[in-house]
Amino acid sequence: MPEWQVHNQSDKHLQSWYCRQLRSALLFHEPRIAALQVNFKEAYCHTLAISLEIMLYHDGEPLTFDLVWDNGGWCSAMLENVS
Repeated sequence: MPEWQVHNQSDKHLQSWYCRQLRSALLFHEPRIAALQVNFKEAYCHTLAISLEIMLYHDGEPLTFDLVWDNGGWCSAMLENVS
């Protein structure tokens, strides 16, 4: 997943591309999502932090997640492994 490691982590176009790719993949694989916002938070050499806001069909409140790619897997902002 951390393909950005070989690129310039501060490249705004690259950051936007990763967010769009993740958003597209999530929407394709999860039909219950009515709306999805993926925001780039920060990137370092071996970590990537993003924020997700998800609205599900027939649900009035959005789900929000702050995720970090670190040590080969996704973790929540509270350092719990999610994958």
